[in-house]
Parts: sequence; C-alpha cells; structure tokens
Amino acid sequence: MKNHQFLLGIVLGSAAGYAASKYLTSESGQAVLENIKTIRGDFNNGGVGFAGNNDLVNNFTEKTDALKDQMLATADKIREDEDSSDIVFDEGDLETNSTKSKTDDNDSDE
Repeated sequence: MKNHQFLLGIVLGSAAGYAASKYLTSESGQAVLENIKTIRGDFNNGGVGFAGNNDLVNNFTEKTDALKDQMLATADKIREDEDSSDIVFDEGDLETNSTKSKTDDNDSDE
C-alpha cells in the first residue's frame, strides 16, 4: 500500500514539475517571474517600490501634522477645563484640614 502511495506521489510530482517548467518558460510565465522579482525587490527595500519617496515623505508629513494638531487641540481643551474649574481652596480651610488630620492621626495611635 505504501509503495503505491509513493509511486503516485512521484508521478504527480513529476507531472506538476513538468507543467510548471513548461509554463515558466513560456512568455506569460516569464512575465509572471518578472512580476514576482519586482514585488520581492520592493519588499526587500522596505516597500519603497510601492510608492515614490516623495509620496512616502508627504504622507508621513501629513500624518505627523495631523497628530500635532490633535495633540494641541487636546492640550488646549485640558487647559480650558482647568481654567473653568469652579473649585476654590481657602488657605484657612487647608490649614484647618491639615491640623485636623494630624490630630486624628495622633488620636488613632492611642
């Protein structure tokens, strides 16, 4: 049984190899090989071949500018929220509270 499977594998492998060699030596096969080489070269160069250097630089600059604008807008919003805060501390209240907490801490130690 295993011998039949081995022979079947050899026959199918040989047929696939023969078909691939005939296809790759044809004109359309050569065009496919050239496309594969170009794509592989583009990936090896970090994908630079997919877009021109100017396109990559412009895209990076646009995204960086958009990120800067977003960060500035967020900082401005936080600053406005801090400025419009209604919380008011009175120095007397702060001193009274700090004195109370020291007194409470001393009471809890006993």
